[in-house]
Amino acid sequence: MTDISQNMRAFLTMISHSEGTDAVTDSNGVAVDPYRVCYGKRHVIVDLSNHPAVTGEWLGESLANLGPAYIGLISTAAGRYQITKPTWVAMKDLLKLPDFSAASQDAAAIGLIRNKDALEFVQSGQVAAAISRCRGIWASLPGNDYGQPVTCFAELIRSYCGAGGSFA
Repeated sequence: MTDISQNMRAFLTMISHSEGTDAVTDSNGVAVDPYRVCYGKRHVIVDLSNHPAVTGEWLGESLANLGPAYIGLISTAAGRYQITKPTWVAMKDLLKLPDFSAASQDAAAIGLIRNKDALEFVQSGQVAAAISRCRGIWASLPGNDYGQPVTCFAELIRSYCGAGGSFA
């Protein structure tokens, strides 16, 4: 993540933590690269030439475990920031991203933050305001209306601080 401010690095780390991609291990207990984690944590991305649901490497995971309202629904959330296939396709086109590499995933996440007018809040350390603006992107952030489990604000702040983020 070159040319990314420390606060942005910390915010991206916080999102990874919230989405649960920062602590995934394989069956041998070896840490999985968060940029290769798929929703449900059952598939590790091999081919980073594009989103795994675009390449056909992985077609998503059922959301039925989230309750009756989710039966029949599939999530294609993948990578460090759990970006879904339609969101990825739009961001890849908008930002002219070459692949699904770490750098491209970082750029897409920053682009999503920018699209929610939260970039300045992240850069200046106004984390609560940035989280509030981004809660519609990431289901794990508090205050969203997805009906999925969320990470509490205090835990987000611990993650942000632990990654070297500072406040306004």
